[in-house]
Amino acid sequence: MTVLPIEVKSGKDYTSHKALDRFLADKEYNIPSGIVLDNEREVYTKDNITYMPIYYIMCIERSGIPEDDGIF
Repeated sequence: MTVLPIEVKSGKDYTSHKALDRFLADKEYNIPSGIVLDNEREVYTKDNITYMPIYYIMCIERSGIPEDDGIF
């Protein structure tokens, strides 16, 4: 099982995410990448963080979670 950390940002300072940076830097967690959802219209990746508009949340797929587990 893997974890995909997601941080939701508003405003122009969406590239500032100290908590997400520290979380990804901790090698004990072994999490290679994260996502920042923002109000911009571009999708791009920089330093293992993918930036995308908040409405793209519907494009993020669940993986490894059985459909009949009663959670969703």
